[in-house]
Amino acid sequence: MDVLFSNALQGWGNFYFMMGGASAGLMGLMFVALSLGTHLVNDETLSSFPTFVTPNIIYFVSVLLIAALMLVPDSTAVGTGLFLLGGGALGLIRASRLARRLIRMNNEQQIFNRWQRLWLIISPITGYILIPIAGLGFLGGQWALAFLGIWLASVLLMLCAIANTWSLMLWIIEQGKR
Repeated sequence: MDVLFSNALQGWGNFYFMMGGASAGLMGLMFVALSLGTHLVNDETLSSFPTFVTPNIIYFVSVLLIAALMLVPDSTAVGTGLFLLGGGALGLIRASRLARRLIRMNNEQQIFNRWQRLWLIISPITGYILIPIAGLGFLGGQWALAFLGIWLASVLLMLCAIANTWSLMLWIIEQGKR
């Protein structure tokens, strides 16, 4: 059974190698871009970092960790499932707290449009729901569905991080013009 799982996992190797590399590279570029905008940081903008910067780092790190897990040679379905179940649960707790904060902020100030709500709230929650579900799929022997779920979660989190980082970079450029 472990040989069958290892063979199935190897078929996804290129995808997770690509996702891990892209995640690490984009996270590095985000740090570079943020360092170029440090002159724009004041008390007001610094207080928004936990809400608008940190989640993007967490999304990139989540994709990187998923890629690292899925590239472990000779891993088992049970081990992979347990890691995804635990990690996904932690990510879902973190994303839910952020979503509540963003919804409260939007209710007070009406600052997000539909696309921003999609990328800031809905997609991350969906991604972090899919991770433990995929973990359960690996534990229950439903590998095909589990691979599909973890693929979708990885892509969603990567797209969230990219879209939100792009919005952040546009904000930095806009602030530089003022």
